[in-house]
Amino acid sequence: MSTDHQQCSPVFQRQAIAEYASAHNIRIVQDYEDAGISGLTLRDRPALIRLLVDVESPTRKFTTVLVYDVSRWGRFQDVDEAAFYEYSCRRAGVKVIYVAEPFENDGTPATCVMKALKRAMAGEFSREISRKVFLGHCVSVQRGYHSGGPPGYGLQRILVDANRVVRRPLAPYEYKSIQTDRVILKPGPDHEVALVKKMFEWYSTRGTNAAGIARRLNDFGICNGAGGHWLARNILQILRNEKYIGTNVYSRTSSKLDAAWEQVPETEWLRVPNAFEPVVDRRLFAAVQKKLSRVRHVPTRDEIVAGLRKVIAKTGTMNQATLRRYASAPSVESVMREFGSLNEAYKVVGYTPNLNPERSENRCVERRMERLSADITIEALERQGHRVAYAKHTDTLCVDGTLRLQLVVRSPWLINDHLPYWVARWPDCFAIDFLIYGRIERTSTTLLDFYLFPRGSLKPGAYTVIYRNGTSQFETFRRDNLKALFELSDIVPLQAIGRAFADSKIRGESGGLDGQR
Repeated sequence: MSTDHQQCSPVFQRQAIAEYASAHNIRIVQDYEDAGISGLTLRDRPALIRLLVDVESPTRKFTTVLVYDVSRWGRFQDVDEAAFYEYSCRRAGVKVIYVAEPFENDGTPATCVMKALKRAMAGEFSREISRKVFLGHCVSVQRGYHSGGPPGYGLQRILVDANRVVRRPLAPYEYKSIQTDRVILKPGPDHEVALVKKMFEWYSTRGTNAAGIARRLNDFGICNGAGGHWLARNILQILRNEKYIGTNVYSRTSSKLDAAWEQVPETEWLRVPNAFEPVVDRRLFAAVQKKLSRVRHVPTRDEIVAGLRKVIAKTGTMNQATLRRYASAPSVESVMREFGSLNEAYKVVGYTPNLNPERSENRCVERRMERLSADITIEALERQGHRVAYAKHTDTLCVDGTLRLQLVVRSPWLINDHLPYWVARWPDCFAIDFLIYGRIERTSTTLLDFYLFPRGSLKPGAYTVIYRNGTSQFETFRRDNLKALFELSDIVPLQAIGRAFADSKIRGESGGLDGQR
């Protein structure tokens, strides 16, 4: 069974199986029952999995499996799946008998056709139920009822009867017990409602973002709905949700018949305006959505170039500080993502910066060497079977989705135009596990050595001198090549670590005994 409405189903099945066993002198030695579990997939059927394992066991104590009917294997969408599990039993020498079917499971062509038809009907039954449930939810949403899920910060669930007469508020994890009752949303506690309104006001009228709002709330000691710290994504979920203006939105995601969750196109969403009492004003909500759309918009190359030229025409100059000063200008991040560096963007828009030509050339050499080193490193890691993702605007490599590295190549700074020294900076705006720092001479394309700095070895955001006057206080991290990086990237099974630890412990004990001798 899969729902409470089918709670008597196992009783009927057990009774029918017992009657069949008694009539045919069969002794029942083991029951396998999946109660309250859907039969759409095998992974959620512990009893069926246990049966299939026991069937293959040489010490099993049964020779026959009694099944109520063909659909009890499961209502799989692939009709061959149920047939495979029955075949697994027969292959192991276990006979399968359907006690409630009008045919004998004797392997004749007519029986095979009947079983295939029954399996197809079982799968179609699940599809039909899924369609009916979805349509029922749509009707409920159109009538202004809550479709399920947590209400959200600043809102609460209210239980109403069939005539929309309020019964009482529902606590978290509390659900209706009468089938004809329904749930609606209403504004929650006054302090939560006031805070939600402040979030919308701060975002729309002040120059702040979601991360800034979350930081402000945490500084005030205000917890989120779960009693934890506010995160930027929590704020964005509130600012984007239409239920705060009373609109009921349904079917934004879909996972029918236990399939993977997928995003539904916005044109197919079910929207019901004025379904609930609003928390914020519609004009304020619209202003926030307009600002959010500008933030989410990814500018094209032509839009970035046009924006840079407007900045140059207005200010006569262009650098990171200028781009960050004007809200209408392209962001530094979008320029770096599109062109790789500001210097390349200067060339495209025809702007000549007022910089030392040697410094600009050094930076271009550094960028070329960084890209070349990244290509070689990625190729070597992929040959070893690793998956590597490279983000060029941050120079970071993500190995196997777990190890995050930043690869930089730097030429020296000069004291009095002739005393070179190299400095490194650990990033403070994104997280990495290792900083790979390559040294080159000025305008040179020859790598001198590498430094592999682990997290915690350098202060984030600060410039640290790592090499000066022929010496370095970070000699421990210096390497002639990146062989150590490939060793760091190796994935070692946990069992191997356990064996290595045990071996080292044994060697340590032996050493102690030798020392005593």
